[in-house]
Amino acid sequence: MYRMISLTLAILLFFLTPVLSAECSEKWSPRVVWQAAKIGKLTSELQLGPNGLFYAPSGNKLAALEANGRKLWEITSSSGGKSGRPVFDPYGSIFMPGNALIQEIKLNGSKGWSFQVYQNDSKAAAQLTTGPGNLLYLPLPSALYAVDTAGHYKWMVMRWGEEGAGSTQLDTDWEILASTGNEQAVFVVLGRKDEGFYLTALSEEGEIYWRYPLGDIKGANLVNGADGRIYATVNPQKIDSLNKGRVLAFDSYGDGSPLWSYRVGYDNLTAPTLSEHGLLYFCAGERLYAVNQDDGTEAWHQIFSEAISRPSVDESSMRVYLGTGDKRLLAVNPLGRLDWDLALDGKVSMQPFAGPDGYLYVMTDAGTLYKIIDEPPDTNGDYDDY
Repeated sequence: MYRMISLTLAILLFFLTPVLSAECSEKWSPRVVWQAAKIGKLTSELQLGPNGLFYAPSGNKLAALEANGRKLWEITSSSGGKSGRPVFDPYGSIFMPGNALIQEIKLNGSKGWSFQVYQNDSKAAAQLTTGPGNLLYLPLPSALYAVDTAGHYKWMVMRWGEEGAGSTQLDTDWEILASTGNEQAVFVVLGRKDEGFYLTALSEEGEIYWRYPLGDIKGANLVNGADGRIYATVNPQKIDSLNKGRVLAFDSYGDGSPLWSYRVGYDNLTAPTLSEHGLLYFCAGERLYAVNQDDGTEAWHQIFSEAISRPSVDESSMRVYLGTGDKRLLAVNPLGRLDWDLALDGKVSMQPFAGPDGYLYVMTDAGTLYKIIDEPPDTNGDYDDY
């Protein structure tokens, strides 16, 4: 009897073992390839430059990092204040915004020309964008400045408001919340807290195409889409029956009326992330949302505890990555289900970077950069370590 029971158990284990292995092989899993500490807390998102280096803005500094995480050089802005998101020139320069400053930086870390406007210091991160005419656009409370990539001043719009277009007196109490640009126009979200904010579209010559009222808001984000579209996320000062967080789509060639608007009952919407498969992702209220780019209808949303970062998308796998306030990196499949989470050494408040090499690069608020591989089923860890 005992031998019969033992034989039966052995047969069962023989048939069960391949089934269990198959289930495990279908799960994606993360692996840390390396980590580099003491880089600094990011002021804006980690970017990959045209020369294959990573650029990490931190405070009033910009660091260039090699593919293995080693810091190649670091440069400090002479303007003080927080540096903003740098802009890259395909011909070999980086343009670093500071407090009322554009600083050209060569790819080897040396300084080139600088363009500076004298005004009161600002605690907000500086704004800088490219736009029509291959110009650099520096939006400040006093004016919008247009500068070419050789550092030559082109023009400025001295009055943001239509009612003061003919005045030569500078206003300095406007607040700049976001900016972006494309071949058609430069777009700036600005206003005053007691008067409301606007999304303003301006031409290459500084002419105001249109202004769209956004109301009483505390924050906004702008990104460029295909076919001249601009997408915005807008955070109200307060949430009530009339004021909600919004995602808006605009046509650069239109009259300023939104193509569509999607509303959520939160005031902490991240910047939107566009995917090539037609969805727009953002986080708000510890939720990840997927919205159709064409018409603004919701595809799905899921709750993820303490989700705070702007999402990132790997176009090849259609997987979404986001960071949390409790020191985790999350991987979400195209249907909105969590595949895995990975504990790191600090909050992940900035967008993870899905690199073209198939790796994830994640900077924590503790100043550590991680290189991570999201291993698909059946890889058996067969990846290069560098």
